[in-house]
Amino acid sequence: MKKVCSDRRGALGVGIIVLFIVLAIIAPLLTPHDPYLDTYLSGDYAVPIWLSNLPGGNHYSVNMVMLNDSVAAFDNVAAMSAWNISISDTSHTHVGYCSSVGDPKSGPGCLAFEYYRRKGETPSTVDVVFESEFVYPYIDSPRRFVGSYSMLTEGITGLREIRLQTMLNRNPDGSSNQTEVVSYILKTKKLSSDTTVWEIPTDIDSYSQTVTTQFPGAGKDPSRIVFNTTESHKYSFMLKLTLDDFDPEQEIRFVVYLDGINLRLYGNAFGYLGTDAQGRDIFTQLVYGTRISLLVGLLAAVLGTVIGLFVGVVSGYVGSVVDELLMRFTDMLLVLPNLPLLLVLIAVLGPSTWNLILLIGVLGWMGFARVVRSQTLSLKERPFVEAAKAVGARKFYIISRHIVPNVMSLVYVTLALSVPGAIISEAALSFLGLFDPSVMSWGRMLHDSMAVERSVEKWWWTLPPGISIALLSLSFIMIGYAIDDVLNPKLRQRQ
Repeated sequence: MKKVCSDRRGALGVGIIVLFIVLAIIAPLLTPHDPYLDTYLSGDYAVPIWLSNLPGGNHYSVNMVMLNDSVAAFDNVAAMSAWNISISDTSHTHVGYCSSVGDPKSGPGCLAFEYYRRKGETPSTVDVVFESEFVYPYIDSPRRFVGSYSMLTEGITGLREIRLQTMLNRNPDGSSNQTEVVSYILKTKKLSSDTTVWEIPTDIDSYSQTVTTQFPGAGKDPSRIVFNTTESHKYSFMLKLTLDDFDPEQEIRFVVYLDGINLRLYGNAFGYLGTDAQGRDIFTQLVYGTRISLLVGLLAAVLGTVIGLFVGVVSGYVGSVVDELLMRFTDMLLVLPNLPLLLVLIAVLGPSTWNLILLIGVLGWMGFARVVRSQTLSLKERPFVEAAKAVGARKFYIISRHIVPNVMSLVYVTLALSVPGAIISEAALSFLGLFDPSVMSWGRMLHDSMAVERSVEKWWWTLPPGISIALLSLSFIMIGYAIDDVLNPKLRQRQ
């Protein structure tokens, strides 16, 4: 190993491999995200965050949350101060903090609204508005926004209508011609029965049909329409509860508990390498993909080399019918087109990582087997082999003690040079769609990036896996040449 590392090519190759191995080992420390499951960490196709620090990049937006988690979850009564609450009729209504009730996800603590009217008192229509203001500081609109709340109701019976509207307001900030509040209704929900469990809507989302239908017109983007930063940087998120009481002959007591009220804005810049079409972190995919490429490359190369060594040694030493059968079988596999055969077999067996390793290894030994056979034919005629036969050594002893040790130099070089082929084969199969759906690899990253329109423009998605495949493959090739120079003195260059 010292001699390999003393060679400049070998030292560079070892350094690159060590770097990738370290990335594979410490991947969970480098990123807290899952490369496949953690979607929409930011907006889709978000550019790398460092581009915003370059000249002309100050327009990019990043992720933003209106309220921190403890305030949104009403962990304490101080969270009430984040909300402006207005009530149209205070004679029968009360809004306050409830410390004993809360969404199971966020724990005890919530905002409670109560409407109570005795029998015979005049019914009324009540509007209650919960509004929280915030400043949006970026020039670009967010790629996506998602509103959230959880709700529990009691005592709906006897009321004509209960309606809850979720709204976003663009407020004037004095920097433009906008002088009035512009309101956008995101969702209107009519309550018809009590909820027995906390209800958590998932469609207050600029990507959902519920919201996009509020903005008529093909291709309308709610995020760009609402967050028009040329008009204002001041906004507010609002819940408006409308209660219509109509029957004075009934006693009414209606309660609404609200928790987890928040608004999340997903920017167009995120992480070291941006995001993909589903808002997944590309840097996370890259470091976890290192594990798959190294695993497939090393194990497939070892498997192919071991099979080739066994077939070559047995064929060359035993000879006769065994040699003829093994070499004709080898020739048959050599003439078969490798990639189409891999495609068919992977489609039949299923595209799992272990199937990829097995098939790449099993179909990658033929050339090495012929080289080992040629070397074995030469070795078995050497005097030390003849001497071993003369003293009664068995075939297995001669092969294990004399033949195999003398072909190990070929094994080392072939092993190093076979890894790049295995890595590229896995990348090619994944690029064509035959990837393990449970893992993320560099080939799958290329497949996903090329499956979207104008993929060339999203260079932060396509370049990193391509460069990584090239670097890792090149490192093994350089190590292979360095090993060849060490084990074959005739190839060494004079210093």
